[in-house]
Amino acid sequence: MNENMKKVLMIEDDVHIAKIFEIQLKKAGFAVTVAHDGEEASKIIAIDPPDLFILDLMIPKKDGFSVLEEIKKNPIFAKTPVLVVSNLGQKSDEARALELGAAEYFVKIDNSIEEIINKIKFYLQ
Repeated sequence: MNENMKKVLMIEDDVHIAKIFEIQLKKAGFAVTVAHDGEEASKIIAIDPPDLFILDLMIPKKDGFSVLEEIKKNPIFAKTPVLVVSNLGQKSDEARALELGAAEYFVKIDNSIEEIINKIKFYLQ
């Protein structure tokens, strides 16, 4: 892996969605790590801190809101962008995620992977 590659941690329990994102992010020149649940994400964060997080809210073992809170309470990640990519389309979920420190909130069905990757590029340039 290139030392200068920006690292993205994708926290997503849907294996197919995670794989599609992983492939597209690698094509875009990012190093990608995938965590399939909140606990796995916490372990990866401690060992290999990313430059950006992609976070699903509905994940097993520790929900996305808890993971987001944990990330943003850690001074190391206070400025690290967290893009929430979720099936939760309620305005209240979006408001809560943004209040907890998410940089952006995407509803999976309303946004293409290209749109989300362009936003990732914007945050990591």
